[in-house]
Amino acid sequence: MKILFPTHAHLRVPALLGKAVLAGTFACMLGGAHAAEPAFSDDPVAKIKNWLHDDLLRPFTLDKELALDPALRAAAEKIAEEHVARVDKLLPAWIEEERLHQSGAGKPPSSGSVHYAVYARILNELALWQLEPGDAHYENATLAALRTWPGVCEVPGDPRFLDFASRIMRIQSLPATEREAMLASERTLLTHWGQPRANPAPWPDPLPQQATYALLQRGPVDADHPRLALPPFLAYRVLGKGVDYAGLQFWERCMLQQWWLRESLRQGVAPAAALNAFRYGTMLTVVDRIGNAWDEPKAADAKDPASPPPYPVIARRYGATGVTTVSVRLDADGKPLDAAVSGRKVEVPGIRGVRPVAFENVFDAATLKYATDEGRHYDKPSGNAPYKFQMNWSLDDDDNKPAAPKGAKQ
Repeated sequence: MKILFPTHAHLRVPALLGKAVLAGTFACMLGGAHAAEPAFSDDPVAKIKNWLHDDLLRPFTLDKELALDPALRAAAEKIAEEHVARVDKLLPAWIEEERLHQSGAGKPPSSGSVHYAVYARILNELALWQLEPGDAHYENATLAALRTWPGVCEVPGDPRFLDFASRIMRIQSLPATEREAMLASERTLLTHWGQPRANPAPWPDPLPQQATYALLQRGPVDADHPRLALPPFLAYRVLGKGVDYAGLQFWERCMLQQWWLRESLRQGVAPAAALNAFRYGTMLTVVDRIGNAWDEPKAADAKDPASPPPYPVIARRYGATGVTTVSVRLDADGKPLDAAVSGRKVEVPGIRGVRPVAFENVFDAATLKYATDEGRHYDKPSGNAPYKFQMNWSLDDDDNKPAAPKGAKQ
């Protein structure tokens, strides 16, 4: 039976965060587990502030195994200490702002819902900081480190919390005469947290990993397919073993992004664009930090492939909603060859007035899996144009049933 699939597929699940009550055990995303707190009482602001302080501290703690010069380590730890102390002073105002915002809905907010929202803001500040360029000297020095230092991605520690350590290791790769200015720039960039700022440059399209794999699939290096040589281990993993990007470890992904930056510069891409692509490619989003930690085993496999995909658990926990635009490349019969996300518009409680870049890819995997599911068939556009459609992701209190699908056929 043919089912018409619409350009706009509406996905609905029960709202959790919208009800301002998180029942049962409240798990802190990246730290330990916290018991769910009732509505504001017993000085909950202090409790939330302590939780958030611990959450903030982890990405600004340098691993003891990090091979840093003592003087550089001391200077970096001082910058980190100053930054954590500065954000600690902002937290009460952020908590109160969120409490008042959630109270505007007419229901008393729980400690859990406020914690989620303010922590989402912290995660987004981390992502905005990763994407923000520095002054001209900082950008040139960062490019120099990424172009010349082969160990730029070999940073020990938990890959979910290497934000600060990765930057300090890049500084160590530079001449000692560069370090003071670079550390001063790092200190300046951190002061932008919680301040009005311009939106970052858009996501690269295609993503660096998509462009990299597309280039590698064109054939071996020769006169018709020139490119820089991959690092030997990466060549073994990607070309020899055929490991896709999702199967690479964090440091291997970083190596691939570094290689693509160098290859992009070789192709004549502007340095600013190459750096922007590298930053997006290595940015730690909420998906990178949490992954599928909350997903139920086999939950996605149990879903009827003819119906819309399940709501990503991370997105549901944080109350994320939005629209994902996807382009599907088709064969002559209208079957999907591959797909790419070409647009993202996401809203997340706790993040206002700036793009929620840490969450903008939270629907990507579910959308792409749906778009390329085996058996999917599309009404092929004329010529070689890709088939484009949007997925609308919404949380609804009253309806857990997906709208009848209408554009692609099963």
